[in-house]
Amino acid sequence: MIIVKMNETTVECSIAASELHEIGLTPEAVIEGAENTTSFFAQLNKEVGQQLDYNPETEVMMMSKNMMMDGSVRIFAVKMSNDDIQKASDRIRGAAETVLKTLTQERVDEIKAKTGKEKGIALNEVISNVTETINRIYSRDFEETAANIPVQPKYQPISEYARYMIEFDELSEAERFSKVVQKLPIVDSSLYKYKGRFYMLAGLMTASEGLIFEMRRAGVEYSHMLTVNSPEAMFIEEHADKIIGEDAVVHLADLAR
Repeated sequence: MIIVKMNETTVECSIAASELHEIGLTPEAVIEGAENTTSFFAQLNKEVGQQLDYNPETEVMMMSKNMMMDGSVRIFAVKMSNDDIQKASDRIRGAAETVLKTLTQERVDEIKAKTGKEKGIALNEVISNVTETINRIYSRDFEETAANIPVQPKYQPISEYARYMIEFDELSEAERFSKVVQKLPIVDSSLYKYKGRFYMLAGLMTASEGLIFEMRRAGVEYSHMLTVNSPEAMFIEEHADKIIGEDAVVHLADLAR
């Protein structure tokens, strides 16, 4: 097993399928949190806790598990302090408040009062606005990713493409983000600069909920904002200065080493 400390709050663990078989486990058992993996995770929690100087009395350890295409298992462990929890909660609260303002009963009544094609157009407009708001704010799922409650992402064939725009305050944040997501199935990526901020456009080709979670989790951890299939990406392409035209994730990940 390879354990890499990404920063003061994040550790990446990679375990080959052959290593798991040697100790009587399978990748599927680790992903599903089978009973016979209890001692394995107890030892992993101990090692990760030491790496991150984890205090269980005041902090939360969150883990996400993914089975890779070669059968190996990759686990990200993230330590969250009260400040981190507060920031994530503020983002969720902000999204909820925006959704409530968008979807008022008055607005719903207006849609219901319309007829024919106008009803469908009005409904689609509201749905699009709500979806865009939710896409802007991704946070960790506290209940499913707490230290001893395994997430259940499962490997699925690569079949769906989504375009992400990730906004960074500093170039170093883009480097750290790239270091974390470099192993994800990102098929294209470029980096732009606009009014002192950095913007990465990255295409993720996957239908795996686990890999999508990894992309969004990294966005919450390292970026100012992450959006999916947003019209703002076209604006950035047209008006921002292009810093890295191709394989931005690869090049930035190299800089982070």
